[in-house]
Amino acid sequence: MGTLSKEWAISMAFSLALLLAFGLGLVWVNIERVDLAYELNKIQRQIDEMETLSAKLEVERNTLVTPARLRELAKEHGLGPARPGQIRRVAVNGEIEASPLVATAVEPAKAQAKPVAVDAAKAAKPAAVDAAKPSPKPVAAEAASAAPKPKPFKPAPAGEQ
Repeated sequence: MGTLSKEWAISMAFSLALLLAFGLGLVWVNIERVDLAYELNKIQRQIDEMETLSAKLEVERNTLVTPARLRELAKEHGLGPARPGQIRRVAVNGEIEASPLVATAVEPAKAQAKPVAVDAAKAAKPAAVDAAKPSPKPVAAEAASAAPKPKPFKPAPAGEQ
C-alpha cells in the first residue's frame, strides 16, 4: 500500500497544480476581456466623436460653398465669370486641353467678316466640280490650330512649393 499512496499523492499534487494553472488561466482571460471591453468603449467613444465632428464639418462646408456666399466672396475679390479662353482643363496624363469656349469666341469674328463679292465665273461652275474640291477648314478650326499648344502640366515637387 505504500506505493499506492505514493502514486496517489503524486497524482493529487499534479491534479492540484493543473487545477491551479487552469484557474489562473481563467482569471487572466477574464482580466484581458475586461481590458478589451474598456479599450473597445474608448474606441467607440472616439468613433462617435469623429462622426459628430464629421457631421459638423459637413454642415460648415455646405454653408461655406453656398452659391450666394461664393458670389459675394467673388465680388469682394473682384472676380467674375470666366472669359473665353480662360478655362483650362488638365487631362489625367497632364496635357492641358483647350477651353471649349475658345471655339465660340472665334465664331463671332466669323459672323462679323465682310461679305466677299462672288465672281460670276465661279458662280457658273457646276455643283459636281465644287463637290470634288476638299472643303475649306472652318474659321474656328483654323484659329484653334494656329493657337499655340499649351505645355503639359507638371506639378511641382512636394518640397519646392
